[in-house]
Amino acid sequence: FRWVAWVSGVGTLLIFIVIGISGYLLVWDERAQLTGLLIAKFFSVIPLFGHALMSAFLGTDVKNLGGLFRILLFGHIAVTVLLLFTLWVHVMRISRPRLFPPKELMILITFYTVLVAFLFPAKSDPPADLGKIPFGMSLDWFYLTGFPLFKVFPLSINWVLLVGFFGFLTVFPWLIRGRKNPPARVDETRCEGCRQCFEDCPYEAIYIKGKGEKGKAFVIEDKCAGCGICVASCIYGATSIDTVLYESIKKEIKVSSPYLTVFRCPFSASVEEREGVRVFVVPCVGAVNAVWMKEVLNHSKGVMLVSCEEPDCYFREGVRHAEERYKRLRRPRLLRSLEGGRIRIVEVPGAGDVSDHIEDFLDSLRENESFSRDVVVVKRGKLNPLLAPTLLLLPFLTFYPLTTDRMSFYPTDRSLLAITFKYRSSPIKEKGTFHGKLEHMKAGGPIAVERSPVELSLIVDGREMLKKRYNPRGLRKDSSIYVYEEVLLKPGKRTIELKLTEMAGSRKEATFRLRGKLREATNIVISYEEGRGF
Repeated sequence: FRWVAWVSGVGTLLIFIVIGISGYLLVWDERAQLTGLLIAKFFSVIPLFGHALMSAFLGTDVKNLGGLFRILLFGHIAVTVLLLFTLWVHVMRISRPRLFPPKELMILITFYTVLVAFLFPAKSDPPADLGKIPFGMSLDWFYLTGFPLFKVFPLSINWVLLVGFFGFLTVFPWLIRGRKNPPARVDETRCEGCRQCFEDCPYEAIYIKGKGEKGKAFVIEDKCAGCGICVASCIYGATSIDTVLYESIKKEIKVSSPYLTVFRCPFSASVEEREGVRVFVVPCVGAVNAVWMKEVLNHSKGVMLVSCEEPDCYFREGVRHAEERYKRLRRPRLLRSLEGGRIRIVEVPGAGDVSDHIEDFLDSLRENESFSRDVVVVKRGKLNPLLAPTLLLLPFLTFYPLTTDRMSFYPTDRSLLAITFKYRSSPIKEKGTFHGKLEHMKAGGPIAVERSPVELSLIVDGREMLKKRYNPRGLRKDSSIYVYEEVLLKPGKRTIELKLTEMAGSRKEATFRLRGKLREATNIVISYEEGRGF
């Protein structure tokens, strides 16, 4: 029943990472350049992108980079807006979502964040240079966690890891699916349309059909969590659930007449039955109707409700609703004629121990003949507004040294030769001038419907290092060719020869020759411009 919140949460995480990475790209330092280049390589596996993206982060075509930055800027804003939408989807199936932490905690965390920003300001890497590839960058282990995998695995394996990781996260709830509580039911003949169950349901699984006295409650089974909170909301006994069979519970209590009757949720501390103590497990203590206490206390000296902690209630609002009902603050309220002192609510999580609370309550029941009208609620210590943010600050401080950690993505004992350019090859098929109704749509000459593929060969010191064929882009193979290649070379004196040949049509050729000394951790970028050559 929570799959929408889970899947939208996975999507929100992915969008959050995309926002962080796109924010790094907009800074345009060496980290931004290398991050963009690695991402472009990652997407080059997809035929739709190819080598086109990589040429934007390297070479002489500044227009490509400017266009890309406009797309990144608007994309960064658009994805941020999309994040708000996914957050809305994330909470759309729950009532009264709590979007913010306690006020004291939020204020102190904001203060600590501003303080850390002043003490440890974020630092940029050196300015980016389109004429060279950075060998390394300061790696942010929060947003760029997966980038070191580029050094270990091929791009195709990285795609498998990314899709596999987020795919696993998405289907995880179905892999560990346990027993689901049955949905609640409403007896229309008993329902008076009071709307209390509708107001109390934490998952908006109940709706009212009709108005006024003719209104009836209905359960949306796909949304129902089986918490039973609506069972405790109804004073008329119209709602029921198979996991809280009150008539059976009442008979057992009447037969055994335990000194203490305990109701506990499965996520609270365990309670062992013993002589004089009868334990009933309910899906949530919020499912124990306060109206039942009149009959239960007729056969038991006292009643204890053992719950998980209210802020971390498994069914969100069950503990809070129960405490408000037994304090007579929420309908249906505990009867005023009952002695509230004979009822105790204890919040103890599953890892805690409730035995001391039980003994203390038993002693109180034995020692007193009369009791106060108020129910005692035993909570664990409240959140310390100073200690909690400080504890959160400690791991937060580790982000600074992690974000200043510099990592190399190319071997620093090698030189890097990068070949990047956009090439518009000669047409090998043309058609006549297009004649449209609009004057501006008429072509000035023949239109290329297919262009020639090209072959690129690289020879270093007389040894062929690269020979590769590139086809024009587009379904008709009539668009420009984007070339991007990287070759690692040993430092020293090298003679580099590059030859570009069209494989059809006019068979144009372009050559380039360079002789020089290559040094460690340096690179050479070779580009091509129409009319100027390499």
